[in-house]
Formats: sequence, structure tokens, C-alpha cells
Amino acid sequence: MRASVQPQTLASDPRASVFVAANAGSGKTSTLVKRVARLLLAGARPEAMLCVTYTKAAAAEMQRRLFQQLGAWAVMGDEALNLELAGVDEAGRELPLARRLFARALETPGGLKIQTLHAFCEKLLRRFPLEAGVSPGFTVLEDVAAAEVSARARDDVAALALADPDGPVGRAYAHFSVELDWGAFNLMFAAFEARRAAIGAYVTSCGDAGADIWRRCGFDPPTTCTEMEAEALGRMRWVAWKRAAAALARGTGKTDQALGAAMTAIQEGAAFADIWAIFSTKSGTPKAKLGTRSVDAAVREWLAHEQARHAETRDRLTAAAVAEDTVHALTLAIAYSELYEGAKDARGALDFGDLIERAHHLLTARADAAWVLYKLDGGIEHVLLDESQDTAPRQWDILRALTAEFFSGAGAGPAGRTVFAVGDEKQSIFSFQGAAPERLAVETKAFGDLVTGSGERFLPVALLESWRSAPEILSFVDAVFAAPEALAGLRQADGDRVVGFPISHIATRDPAGCVELWPPEAGEPAEDVDPWAPVNAEPPKSANKSLARRIAGAIADMVARRDGVLDRETGRMRPCVFGDVLILVRRRGGLFHEIIRALKREGVPVTGADRLKLSEHGVFEDLMALGRFARFPADDLTLAGLLRGPFCEVDEESLFELAYNREGSLWGALGRRSGEWPQWRAAAAFLAWAREEAERTAPFDFFGRVLGRLDAEGRSMRQRILTRLGAEGEEALDAFVAQALAAEARGVRDLETFLAAMAATDLEVKREQDQGHARGGGGEVRVMTVHGAKGLEAPIIILPDTTTRATSQGGPLLDAEAGGFLWAPRKADDCPASAAAREGRDKGTEHESARLLYVALTRARDRLIVCGVESQASRFERSWYDYARRAFDQLPIRAFDLPGGGEGWRYGLDPKPAPAAGQSPPPAPPLPAWA
Repeated sequence: MRASVQPQTLASDPRASVFVAANAGSGKTSTLVKRVARLLLAGARPEAMLCVTYTKAAAAEMQRRLFQQLGAWAVMGDEALNLELAGVDEAGRELPLARRLFARALETPGGLKIQTLHAFCEKLLRRFPLEAGVSPGFTVLEDVAAAEVSARARDDVAALALADPDGPVGRAYAHFSVELDWGAFNLMFAAFEARRAAIGAYVTSCGDAGADIWRRCGFDPPTTCTEMEAEALGRMRWVAWKRAAAALARGTGKTDQALGAAMTAIQEGAAFADIWAIFSTKSGTPKAKLGTRSVDAAVREWLAHEQARHAETRDRLTAAAVAEDTVHALTLAIAYSELYEGAKDARGALDFGDLIERAHHLLTARADAAWVLYKLDGGIEHVLLDESQDTAPRQWDILRALTAEFFSGAGAGPAGRTVFAVGDEKQSIFSFQGAAPERLAVETKAFGDLVTGSGERFLPVALLESWRSAPEILSFVDAVFAAPEALAGLRQADGDRVVGFPISHIATRDPAGCVELWPPEAGEPAEDVDPWAPVNAEPPKSANKSLARRIAGAIADMVARRDGVLDRETGRMRPCVFGDVLILVRRRGGLFHEIIRALKREGVPVTGADRLKLSEHGVFEDLMALGRFARFPADDLTLAGLLRGPFCEVDEESLFELAYNREGSLWGALGRRSGEWPQWRAAAAFLAWAREEAERTAPFDFFGRVLGRLDAEGRSMRQRILTRLGAEGEEALDAFVAQALAAEARGVRDLETFLAAMAATDLEVKREQDQGHARGGGGEVRVMTVHGAKGLEAPIIILPDTTTRATSQGGPLLDAEAGGFLWAPRKADDCPASAAAREGRDKGTEHESARLLYVALTRARDRLIVCGVESQASRFERSWYDYARRAFDQLPIRAFDLPGGGEGWRYGLDPKPAPAAGQSPPPAPPLPAWA
């Protein structure tokens, strides 16, 4: 029997401030929409409501659903509308009032404020630019423009270091130029960019960051490594050293004599590293034994004492190295930050991080913050926050500032002002963007105290019912998080908890689902490479490839069998289609691409990658090659690739004929021999035309004309590209052209500068994956990351990336306690302070991995498949697959035959074929005579 729907009614009460803790699939968005509608029914002004969402897509979806509901009310008959209003606990409302809400919302000046916090902060800064200290006409840097500014700032740091090589920046730059390779060096600056605000706040708060770093590492005052080594070597007793070496040489054990010989080779004045090598293993840890019993006990005791003394020096040297590296890193970070800010100021621009930082400073720190809040106070009466578990601390500070006067004195107003937040700390998966899930419980208590202290109503509400997933899936989720290690990631704040976030779910659907666990896939053993084998010989099957093929075959089989899934619109079972399948991975690695390839090979329609790296796409390479040729026609390699591409479509044999044994450049050879082959003639004409266009047009106009040019068959160049590269090519093509237009807006008018900017940019194109695309048609299988699937759902979820434990990806820059930072590239070289910071990061990574698993599991409506590839035992423990296997140990499961051979395990009902829409189910078999 279904539980009461009273929690949704309480959560949407327009007379109370409410903080909602909502399980996955419990109707967070519908509750939020219902609350906005009830606020409007209660007389709230549409323009006085601020609804903050996490993404633009979420804002658009919420606005669509709100207008859909209000629009339906506007045309409903009296009886139906009365039932609707009673369903939201608004029975007795005047029907004409409810019907007018749609028009009121549409006619609101500026529209309803349903937006991301970044969008709100941008509007705030444009309204109060002088108070915020920003240019009134500031622009917001998009990805490519921000990358250009960042590259300029890095170049300026290098120039600064070159100008003063003995200064702090010069020494720091020289140090990391030796310590890091090119990739790691660039990743270091990327880390500076990601933590720019936090590093600046730390340096400002502690005054002398260098001294603070040395104190964290155990030094006050700072001490150089050279001084510590000199001190340790100055206390060496070389007479005792030689006596010990001689005693070891007389020992009867092999290790005694080897150690004695090594000590004899060390002469007075040796480096500390050479001396420490006597007392340590190859990995740098102290040796467990120095001398056998055949060596004099006094000598062994002296060696142990010296080992302990040098081990202490080694530990201090390690800590000093961490401190020195951290000082160098923050020196570069501050220099980069200042130059980056200067480059932005020169453009009159802000980036997305600045929107939050400047708005936060405006509302909480500036002297005229009170004036700004006073001007805002009359315009906002109700604040609603979606996905509150992903709200970063500074964003919470902004919301607190906006609502500070809601519940104090005359600010409360006669009509009552409210705050509403809905979220689930179990689904907080964006810590890399600053989200702190434990902050939700803290803010719930703080707002609760504030509201109740003013005499207003505050309601903590828990939404436990799941309207999405089948009971079998929810029972499996509860069993997974019965494991203490998995549960630890979902409970972030136990002290002073106001809202309970139970790790249990109430199902509202009838039993109709299942969970499958496939055994980990093993690859074929590697064989010696046969040097005489053909270059296109099929390599041994990797585990990733085997799993990808099994998944593709299983999807094709379930669609062919017409396995049933529950239709959300009709509430009846229907045959599954390809668009019902969503494959979720943790990262876009080798398995991700193998799955897409296997699906295409199997003939299963697939949307492709959910994100495209533009610089790695064939469209990007073709367009860049055309631009480079237009500016540098003597580049034979570029021209050869261009001739083979979709613009020219010269086949390989004729290209060889043209290029082999030619005189001069390839472009010259093509011009001289263009009349010999139709392909050459068409290519030469097109390329000559492109060169002329490039001389007289800007980049956007040039590429627009190129893509619109028709060939002899009447096909445009755009059509030729899409014929070869498909739907992904269209999105990459549009993204490239959009960048050309954006570059012109930034003042880039020449092709060469545009090509250089694009070559330096690692732009990602996000492909929207429409979760409703399967309705009414076959649709396509979607493959994406779990982060990208946040907010989505599907009847069938497949999790193939499950057999390795999550590892930290943060790089050498560690977050230390009290907002500090430490630079420690390797765990083996940690000092106590960096070891504690690394342990905290690793624990945070493991906790977020558990929350990511929760999000992945709860995307499923009817069927969940957990699979993976074999991994090392050390990395398998506490992996997603490990948690799933433990859950299956607690549940009634049974074996079943896997597609492609082998045996898997299933919990829940076996999938059954479902009749197509409009068909009746097959008649039941006749009852036996005895019935």
C-alpha cells in the first residue's frame, strides 16, 4: 500500500519556510513546481520569487513544467480544476484566480526568476557595478576566451621569471621547469586556476604565507635542506664509522660483509644521501637489521643509534622539501593570479568564478553591502533553492545575505517571506566545483533557528517515497549501503542534525524490476608479438573489448526479445527499445570508447559520446587543415591530409600518383597536373577558391562560405562532411563555426590568429542527451558519465565501470587544514602534514565515490545491470562491484545464462516480453480440469 503523500503537501506549504530532504526519485522537481504554484495562488508576486537551480537545463525544465501546470489550469473545467487544487491542498480557492496565474506569470516583467546562481550574480553585478567594483559594461568570458586569457597569463609568468631569474618567481619557475615534465607543468597551472580564489583567500588571511607553510611542516623559523644536511654531517663520528665498517667486514654473514664494504667506500665529506643509503632500503625506508649476531653488540647498537639519528634528519629533509616546493608553488600561483586578473581587467571581463566571488564580496564584505541589500530587499520575498546539496559554501553565504532581513523586525513583512531548499546530501557529487554536502545540515539548522526565532513556521520535511524505481532496485540500493564503508560516504554531518537523511527507500510501484550482476570479464592473455604478422591482424581480445561486445549483444537481444519496461505515460508494460538503455561510466576512458564502437559494430543505434573534445574530432582537423592551407599552401603534409578529407575526396591511389616523385611542392604539382584526373581538377578549383576567400574574408565568413559551397553534384561541403562523419560531426561543425563567430566578437578578424587560438584551446562540446527521446520511437542508446546523468533516468541502466576503487585525481596540490595548501607530488615523500592532507583527500574521494554510486543506481526504473572487468585485488576492495557483490550476499538471487555464454546472478523478476502498444496481452492458458 502506498504511503501518504502528506510530505509533498507539507513541503509545498506557501506559509512556511521548508527544507526538504528528498530521496532519489521522490519528486523533488514536482514538489518545487507545486510550491511555486501555491505561492502564486497565495498572492505572491511572480517577480518577487527567486528560484535558484544548479544548471541552465534544470532551470529550463522547471520553467517548462511550471508553465505546463499553470497553462493546464487556465483551460480546465470547473470540476477538474477543483480536483487539481484539492490535490495540492488548495481546495476552496477561487477558480478564476487559478486560471489567471498563467497570464500573470507570462506578463511578469523580465519573466519569472528561475535561473542558476551564476546568472543571478551576473544580473546583480550589472545592477550594482560601481558598488561591486566592476566595469559597468563587463563581459563574461566563455571557455575559449578564458583559455586565451589563461595562456597569456602563463606566458607573462614565464616572462617575469626570465626578467628576474634570481627573484622568487624566477627561482620557483626554474625549480618546477626541472622537476616537472611539460604535461605536469601545464596541469600545475590548471590547478592554480581551479583554486585561484581559495589560494588568494589563504594568502590574504595568513599574511605571511611562506612562514605559515614552514610552520605547518614543523619548522619555526624556516631551515634550508642544505643547513640540515650540514648539521647532520657535522655530528658524524668518522672514527666510530670506520670501526663499525671493520667489524662488519669481519662478520660471518653475507649481509655483514656487504654492508661493511659499502661503509668503507664512504669517505669523510660524503653527501648525506650516500650515508643514508647505508641505513635504508632501496625504497628509502630504514633497514630492519644492521648486522648479524656475529658482529659486536656495541657496534650494532651504535649503528642503530646512527640510523635513528639520520632517519630523523631524513624526515626533516622530507618536510623541508615539501615546504620549499609549496612556497615555490604558491609563489607561481599568486603571480599567475595577479597576471590573470590584469589580463581580464584589460578586457573588462569576468569569468564564471568571478561572478560568485564578486557577488559574495558585494553582499558580505563591502562597506556599501547594507545599501545593496536594502535595494534588493523589497524585490525578493521568496527564495527557492534546488539541488541544495551541491551548493558551495560561498554560494550559501550569498543566499544567507539575501534572506538575512526576511525574518528580522520589519523585514519580515506582513505577507510572510519564506525560504525553501530541496536536496539530498546522498547525491552530492560535485566537490570539484566546491560543493560541501555537510554544509546542507548546517544550513538547515541555521535557517531553522533563524525562522523559528522570528516566530515564523519552519518545517524540515523528508521525502522518502520513490516514484521512479521498482521495489527490487530500491531494496538492492538499501542492501548496497548497508556496508559501513559505503554508508560512510552518505552520512557527512552527524552532529546537530536537523533533517534526517535515511538510507532507506519506500517504493510506490508494484514489483516488476530486477538487478543483474555479471561476473567480471577477463581478457585473453597477452602473447609475444609476431613480427611477421600482418599490420592489420586482430590483437588478442582485451577485457574491455570483451565486455563491450557482451553489452552490445545483450542490448540487441533484449530489444529483439521485446523485454518489458513500464511506460511512464500509460502505466503499462511495453516492449523496450534502444532509447530505454542508458550506460553509465565513471570516466571517459578506454572502456567508454570500446562500448560505443561495439554498439555501432552490432548495429545498435547509439548517440555517441556525451562530450566531444573538439580538438580530437575529425571535423576540427579538416577545418583547421583547410585554414592552414589557405595561409600556408607550401605545407605538403597538411595539403595531403586535406586532399584525402571530405572537402576534396581524393582517393589514396591518385594521391600517391600525384605526390610520388614530384618536383617541387604538392600544391604546385596539383596545379600543373589538375587536368589529368577529375578528382584533381575539382580539388584544385576548390582549394584555389578557398585561398582567395581567405584573403578577403574574416574567419566566420570564410568557413560559412566554405561549408555552403556546392560541388558538381549539388552537395554542399557541409553535407559532404556529415555524410562521412554523421551526427557527431554536425555538433562539432556547429561548435567550430560558433567559435569563429565568438572570435570575431572578441576582435579576432584574421584567419591566422584564429587558427592559433583554436590550436591552443582544448574545448569540450557538451552534447545534450534527451531523456525523453525513446518515446514513440526506437531512440538511441546513451553512453555518458554518472556526473552527466545527474537528473536523468532510464528504464534500463548498465554500469560497466565498477571494478576498481576510486582514486584521487587532484594532483600534487593538497588542501590542508584551515584553508591552507601543501605541494606533495608523491605519497612516498610525504611529511606528517602532507600525509594528513593526502589522507583527508583520499577519504573525501572515497566518500564521493559512494555518493556517485548512489546516483548511478537510482537512475534505473526497471532494470539494473552491474558488470565490469577483472582488476587487481588491491584495487577491487571497496569498489562498486565489491559493494554490489556484498549486497547480493544478503538478497535472494538466482543464476541465469548470460548472452554470449557464462552465468550471471539476478535479484527480482525475470524480464518478460511485453505486447506492443495497442495489442492485448496473450490469453492466459486454460485452467486445468481440477480447478
